[in-house]
Amino acid sequence: MNGLVLGATGLCGGAFLRQAQEAPQFAKVFAILRRELPSPAANKVVAVVEKDISQWPALISEEMHPQVLFTALATTRAAAGGLDKQYKIDHDLNMQLARAAKDRGCDTIVLVSSAGAHVDSRFGYMKMKGEIERDIIALNFKHTIILRPGPLLGKRTNSKQNGFGGNLAAALGARVYRSRLQSWLGYPVYGDDVGKAGVHLALNPSEKDKVQFVSSKDILDITSSLGKNNA
Repeated sequence: MNGLVLGATGLCGGAFLRQAQEAPQFAKVFAILRRELPSPAANKVVAVVEKDISQWPALISEEMHPQVLFTALATTRAAAGGLDKQYKIDHDLNMQLARAAKDRGCDTIVLVSSAGAHVDSRFGYMKMKGEIERDIIALNFKHTIILRPGPLLGKRTNSKQNGFGGNLAAALGARVYRSRLQSWLGYPVYGDDVGKAGVHLALNPSEKDKVQFVSSKDILDITSSLGKNNA
């Protein structure tokens, strides 16, 4: 089985890559990136570096043939230079890559979305995330797993990638992580929690639910059941 990770230099994408490369079920794990990975990866990891993101869909080849697509591909309004430019990456590029992967035989997609995602949201970010979910589901993969983390915790390489809620939510979230107060802040999770839950669900897909929505609390419950968190 081959896996493909998008957004592998980010918080959740990096966690997908680490978890997938450790899973014996994957023979190879591909990652499409604009720059080299920040740290050495396992021999089974194949990094495909291309600065021109418009070329990325064509890189998903017959040879790559991913059975599982993990996508944490996303940017922020600040990093992109506006919501319209953010949409072109978060929505449009994700859709192009997901279609290309499905055309190459991919049957499972794991998408990092967000708590509060909804197509009718009054907030531009949440509306965008809801539209990504809707359109990914419409591609009709055999298994669609949508992760909806709350405040994301963990060290980021770029201060502009702090995302919705920013530094304040992360700082408060770290204080209540896995505490009795965690529900007050929407069950904060580390990137490693997201990666561990996503890879586990991809390798153990539901037999009855073609589309799975996985809340932040679900992510914490899954990682607790798998053993001590590595974050």
